[in-house]
Amino acid sequence: MKIKLIIIILCITAIAVILLIQNLPKPTQTNEDQQYITKGSIIPSTNSSELPENYTSIQLLTYCTDNENQIYNDVCIRGLWDVSDECKNENYSNANPICSDSRFTGFENKVNKEMQDLDKSLTSFVNSCINTKSNNDTASCTLNIERIQSDCNDPRFYEMMSICKDTRINLFNGT
Repeated sequence: MKIKLIIIILCITAIAVILLIQNLPKPTQTNEDQQYITKGSIIPSTNSSELPENYTSIQLLTYCTDNENQIYNDVCIRGLWDVSDECKNENYSNANPICSDSRFTGFENKVNKEMQDLDKSLTSFVNSCINTKSNNDTASCTLNIERIQSDCNDPRFYEMMSICKDTRINLFNGT
């Protein structure tokens, strides 16, 4: 029972991190130049460098790779995911050195690793919830699984997380 409680607490913590990441504003690209991204609201970080009001994808990459903790920064994750999508366009990738920058690949690999670890934690959480007998634990599971389901509405998150495809999470729809 103590192990289940510890697993539930760890998973709730992981879900809280996801929710914090999901609730940060996503940077958008201006119509004038796809290389520039609007800053939006960035939570101040411990990173000593700051992004200018209108920054290039290279400036975003530098900002995001200067500090190891930026792999948890939603502006970095989503901003560089958008750049990654743009790099699939040959005209964009030929004109932008970021597409071949090793820091970009390194950042993506670190984010992917963290997402895999998160997916394992969320899967363990669902496994614990399936086996719970306590009404209090069931209520907690239902609340947190609803949060997971909400996160799974994001196409990129859904693509990366096997837990989003786990039909067992549907067993907790408000019951």
